Amino acid sequence: MKDKTEKLEKKKLKKKRIKVRHPIGVKLGSIFSFLVILVLGITVALVYILFANDERVNAKANTISLNETTANSVQTQFSNIQITTNNFYNILYFIKDDNHFEEEAAYFYKELFNSNPDILFLYSSEFGYQASPDFKSSYPSGQKIFEDWLKENAGIRYSVIGGNYIIKDLKTTFNRDYILATLFPYNNTVVCVCFDVEALKESCFKNSNATYIVNQYGEPLIYENSKAVLDAGLVPSFDVVKEVLNSSSGNEYIFKDSNNENWIYIRSNFLEDTCSAITLASESSILKAINLTALRIIAISVAVFFLAIMIIRFFSRSLTNPIEDLVAATNSIDKGNYDIHLRPKTKDEIGYLTDRFINMSGGLAERNRLMTTFTKFVNKDIAEKAANGQLTLGGEDKNATVFFSDIRSFTAMSEKMTAPQVVEFLNDYFTRMVDCVNKTNGIVDKFIGDAVMAVWGAATTNGSPEEDAWAAIKAALMMRIALYHFNENQIKHGRNPIKIGCGINSGPIVAGQIGSEDHMNYTVIGDTVNLASRTEALNKPFATDILITENTYLLVKDKIVVEEMPGVHVKGKTDPIKMYAVVNAKGVKGPKDIHKLREFLGWDEPELDKVNTDEEEKKYKIGK
Repeated sequence: MKDKTEKLEKKKLKKKRIKVRHPIGVKLGSIFSFLVILVLGITVALVYILFANDERVNAKANTISLNETTANSVQTQFSNIQITTNNFYNILYFIKDDNHFEEEAAYFYKELFNSNPDILFLYSSEFGYQASPDFKSSYPSGQKIFEDWLKENAGIRYSVIGGNYIIKDLKTTFNRDYILATLFPYNNTVVCVCFDVEALKESCFKNSNATYIVNQYGEPLIYENSKAVLDAGLVPSFDVVKEVLNSSSGNEYIFKDSNNENWIYIRSNFLEDTCSAITLASESSILKAINLTALRIIAISVAVFFLAIMIIRFFSRSLTNPIEDLVAATNSIDKGNYDIHLRPKTKDEIGYLTDRFINMSGGLAERNRLMTTFTKFVNKDIAEKAANGQLTLGGEDKNATVFFSDIRSFTAMSEKMTAPQVVEFLNDYFTRMVDCVNKTNGIVDKFIGDAVMAVWGAATTNGSPEEDAWAAIKAALMMRIALYHFNENQIKHGRNPIKIGCGINSGPIVAGQIGSEDHMNYTVIGDTVNLASRTEALNKPFATDILITENTYLLVKDKIVVEEMPGVHVKGKTDPIKMYAVVNAKGVKGPKDIHKLREFLGWDEPELDKVNTDEEEKKYKIGK
């Protein structure tokens, strides 16, 4: 049964979910979405800003490394061929005087071509022209072709004799691809070795970066006629290569092609600057991997984003559901319902908070029961301050307004009633009167038999002595109306109507908890209190229901209609204190003078000249 009740209570709580402007779940989702988008944006930006720069640096470093590697490889190949040729001619010079020189030379030529298949033919001014069997069969007139070329380029011959090292491309001469001729001096003669560079070309163009080999004149030795290079406008003129060779900016050169794309050129010289390796790479190929990586990051981030939204939604519900239960329970407590049904669902901070909230609601329920009982005996404001520890044993000076009221001839009236009737009568009367005090932010200090003592501006205030005095008079005027309805009820039930008198005085008082540590009572004392009591007693001879002193009148004179009464002498003062009967509040419908007021109250006109206001009040006296 208990579980059923709890389930029903939870359903009620869920139905009463409050609508908030910015739910936590929406906040969490929004914050997380913002963070994911922010991280995504920053990541992509970093890819382009940081990684792109790093990639450019790395690509440049790789290009330089490739350029150096290719240059070293080609240099090694060219040097090996030159060394091989030198060694070969050293042997020929060593055996040239032998009787069997021709047979021995033929043998060495055969071994040379067999062990060096890339060498196509050799030429020496002294030993003549010799070609490999394959090249000889392909070019039977190869010797004449070469010698004719050498005659046409007599300048090259003289340059070599002068000690220069020259490499030329003989593609057009022999109408054959991948054929180079290296010419260098040997014993004051010209030596030429012609060799195939197809294998070298594969090493120069085997990856995305192309490396060109050119001689000191900028003439291409090893090059590629691929579409990408042709589209870049680099072949066949090799104008850019010549610009690179003639550039004064060092070994790096940037070229922008007709498609507005940047190309990076790296140059390395080798073989005593007779050859150069020029490696180029396009910026688009460098950024291609970066663009692909960025797209992948975006795709992964979007997938993670949607996955995270689902996770955060699940997580937010596990967080917000208990919080919503706590909010609903808080609203229930705020409305005075302390009987809530909550159970911790988790063992985290929310679970701990729920457990503490349950304990707190139990404490609040107990406190509410105590306060409800306590405020039946003590003013609610005093009770709350006492419960919060704001009231301590002792007093403080205040400027307040004190009120006394009394029922005329109640002693004689009560003798004709039974005890239950007296209690019922007083409870009904006090309920109406106290309500007027509470509505004007006053505090009922005590009940003295049928009398009521109240104060404004002591434990609580309306803001100023003027406002407190006006609140006290408003309470008295409200009591006048409340008494009128009370008497209607008395007459209706065959009982006699009653009359009351109200006395009000304003001034300094001492307010505080008076008593012992075990039993204290919050009250006010002082001459102001005594004069208020004496003022209330003068209502009977003056035939008035609300009497105020001059002290109070001066604070509210612009708000009330009064009739001045004979003054009262107070100990320590020469002049009597003036008394004023409150007729009505200004601008309010009702009596406009004291005579109309007495007519409304059903009281006879008094003989004021026979009233002795200085006669000591013997009924009771408050304070000393």
